[in-house]
Formats: sequence, C-alpha cells, structure tokens
Amino acid sequence: MKQFAVIGSPIEHSLSPILHQEIYHQLNISASYDKKEVTKHQLNTFVNTNKLNGFNVTLPHKQTILPFLKSLDDSAKKIGAVNCVYKGKGYNTDWIGFLETIKNNDLSLDDKSCVIIGAGGAARAISYGLIKNGIKSISIKNRTMDAEQKLLEWINTLHPTNSLNDKPNIIINCTPLGMWPKINSMPDIEINNKSTLIETVYNPLETKWLKYGKNIGAKTISGLDMFIWQGIASTEIWMGEKISEKIELEKVKKVLKLELC
Repeated sequence: MKQFAVIGSPIEHSLSPILHQEIYHQLNISASYDKKEVTKHQLNTFVNTNKLNGFNVTLPHKQTILPFLKSLDDSAKKIGAVNCVYKGKGYNTDWIGFLETIKNNDLSLDDKSCVIIGAGGAARAISYGLIKNGIKSISIKNRTMDAEQKLLEWINTLHPTNSLNDKPNIIINCTPLGMWPKINSMPDIEINNKSTLIETVYNPLETKWLKYGKNIGAKTISGLDMFIWQGIASTEIWMGEKISEKIELEKVKKVLKLELC
C-alpha cells in the first residue's frame, strides 16, 4: 500500500486526509494519507528520512523546505514555494489548483485586472497562475508595505507590462481573514456588484466576506475548489497519470462539506 501525508505545524485542523482518501476511494487505489506534525527543527530530518511515496507541505514550511530538497520543478523554483514533494523533488500545485478553479467556474482572465489581498506563498502561487493565464494586471494589498513591494517587484519580473492603474475586476483573498475560528474577520476592501471575489479560505465554506459579496450581487468563488484541485494535481504527480477527469467533484465536495463549519 502506498503511503502519503501532509506535513505542517500546527496540522490537526487539516482536511487533506479526508480529501485524499476520497480521491483514492474514487480511483479504487490502495493508499493511505495521514497528517504529520513536523516542526521547523524536524524538517531537514523528516525530508531525508521519511519513507512516504509522496507528501504535501502546508504552513509554515512551504518556503523553508526548499534548501532540504534535491531539486525543484520550474514553477516551484519561480514561485519560491513548495506544497508537494515526490522523490525529493519539490512542486507547487497551488497555482494549478487555482487555474482549475478559474476554468471550472467559467471565469475568463483575458484583459482582466486583479487585486490580491496578502503577500505570502499563496499570493505568489496565484500571481504565477494569473500571469500564465493572460491576466492584464495584478495589484497587491498587504498589511506591510515591504512584503507588498517585494511581491510586486517579483510580479514585474514575470509580467513587465503590469500596470497598477487599472481598476480591478477580480479580488482574491490570500490571507487567513475569515478562517475558522475567527469567522467574523474579513478583508477591508471596496467591492461592488461587478466584482468577482475569490477566496482561498475553505473553512468555513462561505466566509463572511463571500456572504457580503453575494448579498450585493458580486460573483463569488469558495476556497474549497482550489483546495480540491491542488490535491488532485498532487495525486497526478505521485501517480504519474492524469486523473482529474475520473474524479466526481461533487462527491468530493459533499464529503468535505460534512467536516466544514
């Protein structure tokens, strides 16, 4: 039986085992998937001694794991963050999960402008996905100007025509604002009924921010979609085959929704 896991600290709230067990169940694959508490001091030892067939990486290790890996795929190298490891090589499937979410919600990025709230690893992965899929411009809204400026400089190296004067059509929350248990917090940003709001938080299923957007007529996309698609993309790397068309998405969502508040 193949063995997989997600590592992070803290890790107890991760729903990755439920997501992956449902994927394996649908594919009729004999595999297990656990969550493992790995602190920053244990990270190097874990990477070099684990006997897993592959593993996912969550906070706070997505960037600190890089020096301990044998190699990185091109997207992980550019983004500077890893959320999937196979045979000592680091991958980033967050941006793939994001683009699959866009595709499955019939959202076109052509000639659109976007503002990302946050400047961490998720913001970098999503910026990379946006640029790969023809976004017109990306602006950043972050608590600290230094991190905001660094992310913008990185975006401009990949997307030299980026303009900050465009009015955003798409707003993406890449912060933990609104995440359980602090469900009453939400991003402080102006939205209207022409906005498209995309959430990376998936617990609760509909954050206070998404509820507010829906009430004023904005298009809203839950963070659950991206969570599911990055997991499917990780499984494709580990199994070495395309599985997305074999997965019944609604069944996966149904299983996960039972665990969400």
